Amino acid sequence: MHLPIRIVDSVAPERLISVDGAWGQPGLNLSHWPGNATPAELRHDLSTGVALHFARLPLARRNQLAAGCVAIANNHVDTDGICALYAVAHPEAALARADRLLEAAAAGDFFRVPSERAFQFDATVAGLYDEARSPWRDRFAGLGDRERRELVTVELVARLADLLDGDLVEYGDLWAPALEALRGDRADLARAQRDELVHLDIAVYTAPEGLGASRAHARVPHFDPGRHALFGATQADRVLAIGPRGAGATYRFLINTTSWFDLESAPRLERPDLARLADRLNALEGADRLGEVAWRAQATASPSPELWFGRPAAALFAEHAPWLETSRLAPKLVKNEIFDALRAAWTFPDA
Repeated sequence: MHLPIRIVDSVAPERLISVDGAWGQPGLNLSHWPGNATPAELRHDLSTGVALHFARLPLARRNQLAAGCVAIANNHVDTDGICALYAVAHPEAALARADRLLEAAAAGDFFRVPSERAFQFDATVAGLYDEARSPWRDRFAGLGDRERRELVTVELVARLADLLDGDLVEYGDLWAPALEALRGDRADLARAQRDELVHLDIAVYTAPEGLGASRAHARVPHFDPGRHALFGATQADRVLAIGPRGAGATYRFLINTTSWFDLESAPRLERPDLARLADRLNALEGADRLGEVAWRAQATASPSPELWFGRPAAALFAEHAPWLETSRLAPKLVKNEIFDALRAAWTFPDA
């Protein structure tokens, strides 16, 4: 399918094959995002999987579904989107690399670690887009944000076979620090106690007393395993990391994208109201929610929100949490409050 690749900021008037997004674009939509219009026969948990299903169709069926489309488009840059674009633009080459594409997409969108190679690939994609770190940054001069995203996207799709097949040594500066941190995070988790509560779809990691972070990525001495280590060690949609410190502890509660994307596999449980939970914990803590240190939460409806006790510096999708502070609340109390909030979010089908 010889169509140009575009990055768009809004709905375009012409028909496009819109990949890994759902923005009401006329044409064919191949996506796992909420509100997608992916044909039922192509659905998959990842947009890359949707695109690979499309690539497997006979050419006549692909042409029928994409009739009138003049380009392949996305509205953002990430690993799942890049891999999905590649599968649509180069179906035969993509099918020969299907497993590697799906692993890389899962490392990106689900914070899983199917393999260290997939993690390296995802870190490379993120680094190539980064204005400060990208080896292509000299080419970004004078470009607007959309143009920069499009340049990176077109270059990545053109080079994807080499990136998937090669050793990525050329891009070591982009992934090596992250891989070192991941290995250290996994070592910390190996020392922690892990409890899986399947009915609540949560994994709880409790560190030994005083376990801190002494590796280069850490900026504060508390239990701070990254998102990929946490979600890479469980299939649960929610994780709670507890770092006991005296009578209290540090706390970081994360909800994964697996309860935000439109998955073809079994649906996840409803999310708890994180703002209400933070208010409840602040009342127990005796903390002012507007104070320098308090229980805080990101919007429950965001793709992968979190709740924590600490300073208000948390960024969406952050790998680590240097903003954590020690809460005086005991781990048993905090766990029970979180579990109660999870139960309160349960919905039951009509009889």
